[in-house]
Amino acid sequence: MLALYFNSPSIIARYRAGSAGPYLDRFIAWLADHGYRRATIRRHVRGAVQFATWSNSSGTGSMPPDQATLVRLHDHLAKQDRLRYACGLYHHLYQSARIYVRFLEEICAVRPVAKKDSVDAFPLFAEFRDWMRAHRGTRDISLANYHMPVMTLLRTLGAPSTYSAPALRAYFLQQVNPLHPEKSKNLATALRMFLRFLVARGKCAPGLEFTIPTVARWRLSTLPKYIPPDQVETLIASCDTSTPLGVRDRAILLLISRLGLRASDVSGLQFHHLLWSEGMLRVAGKNRHEVELPMPQEVGDAILCYLKNGRPTLSSDFVFITTTAPFVPITRQVVGRAVVRAVRRTGINAPSRGAHLLRHSMATAMLRDGMSLPAIGALLRHSSVETTMVYAKVDVNLLKEVVQPWPGVRLC
Repeated sequence: MLALYFNSPSIIARYRAGSAGPYLDRFIAWLADHGYRRATIRRHVRGAVQFATWSNSSGTGSMPPDQATLVRLHDHLAKQDRLRYACGLYHHLYQSARIYVRFLEEICAVRPVAKKDSVDAFPLFAEFRDWMRAHRGTRDISLANYHMPVMTLLRTLGAPSTYSAPALRAYFLQQVNPLHPEKSKNLATALRMFLRFLVARGKCAPGLEFTIPTVARWRLSTLPKYIPPDQVETLIASCDTSTPLGVRDRAILLLISRLGLRASDVSGLQFHHLLWSEGMLRVAGKNRHEVELPMPQEVGDAILCYLKNGRPTLSSDFVFITTTAPFVPITRQVVGRAVVRAVRRTGINAPSRGAHLLRHSMATAMLRDGMSLPAIGALLRHSSVETTMVYAKVDVNLLKEVVQPWPGVRLC
């Protein structure tokens, strides 16, 4: 296997003689199975050999490097100011070392080391996570946002049985950031939900959830960020359908701009959600309540084009897969970056660059076309019509119909 990627007999002999030698053939096969290209496989093999050599010289002997060795390499490169390049990416040696250690763990050559502050490191958070799923129907995305605030609270204040109202309030006021009210609001929500769980399980005094103050954030105080329909079409048309990335991006943009899907809806789309015979698309909202939306012909064609010309060969239930190795289902951040790339390509002066830009633009366009707020809310899967009312503020003609005259002032 090694001879298929390296031609020099001296290099092959040197690699075989090193401590990484017994694992290189399996490492190459593992990389190829995960979709890495030839040039990338060669680079990671060289990095793995260099990492193993460094590991031996640092006093670990001939044992395969593990997570602890990887941490030492991290600190070694950081002290030399070589951990990251100017662009922000990790040094190529550290990149290859992380992949090599992951491979060694998968083949059981080394024992995986539990990461610090992982979910399982605190059984209480794992219990809280299960409780939220069972009693609140909370999705994994929200639970991921709760992870850091809850972990920080546990590390700072210790056992929940010792919590008191003054300590909780002082902790929250110390953590809150007045410059970012949205982040502060999310922090308050995470802590309040965790305290409710503790009270329900009898792990802290009742009523402590009310000690977390409410962050001032007025509903409907901001305008939705959107772009006109012609600019939306420009973003969609800018995707290069001759490349796998362009085919995937076009399907993503159409799903958001035509059906108003959230980024998490797109990343979580699976094959059983595509009801081809019925021309429908099944989507689960934030409350996990599944609804069926009509699938426009344009959207269906874009998905089929991606499946035929852009999707890597991977046995996965998820529709959208990364375009570079390792091939795994995309995340909601990848969906947002598809919009960012389109905005950069076209040079459109957009008020924001996330996936919600197209969702807001679709809702605004429908309102100006005469669609009612309840109908828009049903398509966007809003739990309350009050959430949809924010779009009424961008329709000046509609506002003129409902505005009341100022007392004592004649109408123009």
